[in-house]
Amino acid sequence: MTENPKLLVVDDDATVCQACRRVFTRQGFQVEQCTDARQGLTQATKGDYAAILLDIKMPEMDGTRFLEELRLEKPSVPVILITGYPSVPSAASAVRLGASDYVTKPFTPEEITRSVQRVLPRHHAWAMLEAGAGPWLARAGESRFLDQSWLQLGGEQWVRVGAVLAHSQTATGKAVRLPGVGDVVYQGLPLAALALADDSLIVIPAPLSGVVVSVNDLLGEEPSRLLADPCGEGWIACVCTTRFDDEIERCRPRHVILASASPSDAAGQSGQLSALGCRVDVVKDYEELALAVRDAGHQALLLDAASFDALGPELVRKVNADVPSLKVVVIGCSDARWEAAYREHKIFYYAVEPFADNEIIEILNAVFPSPVPVLRQPERAKGWPAPFTGIGVTHPGGGTAQLLAEPGLLSEGEGLGGHIVQGLADQGFRVRTTRGEQAVTPGAVLKAVGTHDRVTVLRAKDAGRLPGTLTQDTTAEYVSAAGLSAGKVATLVVQPGPAGPDLAGLDDRTVAFLAEHVVREMTSC
Repeated sequence: MTENPKLLVVDDDATVCQACRRVFTRQGFQVEQCTDARQGLTQATKGDYAAILLDIKMPEMDGTRFLEELRLEKPSVPVILITGYPSVPSAASAVRLGASDYVTKPFTPEEITRSVQRVLPRHHAWAMLEAGAGPWLARAGESRFLDQSWLQLGGEQWVRVGAVLAHSQTATGKAVRLPGVGDVVYQGLPLAALALADDSLIVIPAPLSGVVVSVNDLLGEEPSRLLADPCGEGWIACVCTTRFDDEIERCRPRHVILASASPSDAAGQSGQLSALGCRVDVVKDYEELALAVRDAGHQALLLDAASFDALGPELVRKVNADVPSLKVVVIGCSDARWEAAYREHKIFYYAVEPFADNEIIEILNAVFPSPVPVLRQPERAKGWPAPFTGIGVTHPGGGTAQLLAEPGLLSEGEGLGGHIVQGLADQGFRVRTTRGEQAVTPGAVLKAVGTHDRVTVLRAKDAGRLPGTLTQDTTAEYVSAAGLSAGKVATLVVQPGPAGPDLAGLDDRTVAFLAEHVVREMTSC
C-alpha cells in the first residue's frame, strides 16, 4: 500500500462526501469524491484505491448494480456500503453483494473510521507500530495529558496513548484491562483499567476520541510495565483519532523548569521527569532561571533544595516576585534543614526526596490538573431534584432535536441531566425538559421522530464494559420495530456504574465528559 492510500467516496449527497473527506484527509488519506454513480464507477475501475465508500441508494445506478459491474474489473478492492436503513443490508446480505462492511448514515467520525480500519488492517501507521517504538520515543518530552492519561503524536492523526498512575494507587495492581482493536473510545471516557488485588478498578480515560488500531499485549503479560515505564514500554494503545482538532487543546503538555546546582543530580532528575512525559528545561542559577521563566509555556518550577543550600529560599522569593503564577515545588532532603525558610514564601509543595519513592508522579498530577466542566447549581425548587426523561432543543437554523432517556438516568439540576441541560444552554440552544419517568418504547420513539428532525435515545445497559463506557447502537430494537431510518435516530448506550443499573457510582469527571458527548450527538444535525 502507498504511503498515503487513496479512498473513493461515491454518494449522490455531497454533504456525505465532504464529511468523509474531512475525516480521512486528517488521517493521512487522499480522498476523492463523486456524486454521480456512473462517473464514480469509471473512477473506481480505473483508479488504485485502498477502499471505496459507496452509497447503496443513488439515482442512475444503485449500489447493487455498481458492485456487480465493479467486481468484473476489481474483484478484491474493499467496498463499504453506506445506507440510511440498517435493516436493509444486514451483514450477510452485504457480503453477498460483495461488500466488506457497511455503515448507516448519518454516521459519526468514529463509525466510519472503524469501518475503514476494519477493512484496512495493514494501514500505514500500523506498519510504523510494528517497526518498533522508535518513531514514538523520538518525540519524548512531547506528551500531552488529560488528567493522568497521555498521548504522543505519531504522524497525521495517529496517537499512542497511556497513563501515568500514582504508585500509591497502584501498589496492589494485578492486571490491566486493555481495549480491543476496533473499539471506539471517547475523550474523557474509559480507555483501559488497572485491576487491583481487591478486584476494584482504576479506570484510565481516553485522552482523545477515536478508534483503537493496536494494543500493547505485553501489558497483559507484564502489568508492571504500566508503572515502571508508563510513557515508554507501558503504553496502552494506538488510536486513530477522529476529533483531533476539536479535542487536542484540552490535552496539555507538562513543561517544567528544573533548577539544580548539581549537574549529576540534575541529570538523574531530568531523566526521570522526561520518562514521565515532561519536557524539562534545566537551569543551574538565578540568571538562567530568570530567562527560563519568561517562557509562558512553563507551568512549574522544581527546585533541588540540597544543591542550593541557603541560597534556595531567596531564589524562590525572586521567582515569586517575577512570576507569581508559577507553581514552585521544592525537592527537599531528609534533614529538612531549610524547610521552614522555604515555607515563608509561596510554594506549591515541599517534597522530601520525591524521586526516591515516586511521589513525584502524584506531585505532577496535582501540578497539572485537567479542566473539567463544573455544574453550576441552580436555585433549588420545591421537590428538587425532579427526574425527567426528555430534553428538547431548537437549533439556531430552526431544526429540532429530542433526547429520550430511560427512567432513572436524568435528574433536573444534578448529575448527567444537569450537565446536559447546562451544556446545551451554554451553546445558546433553547432547552425544554419533560419531567417524570416514562419508559422508552418504539411508539415513543416513533412519536418523537414525527415531531423532531433528530432523536437521540439514551440507555444504560450492562455489557461487561468499564463503567461509563459509551457505545452507539445502530440496530436498537425499538428503531427496527418502528421501521425507522437510522438517519433519524441515534441510540447511545452507557455501561452502568458499579452501584446499580443506572449511572450511580460514576465519578463526576466521567459524568461531565459523558454529558459532553451526548450534547454533541444532539446538536450534530
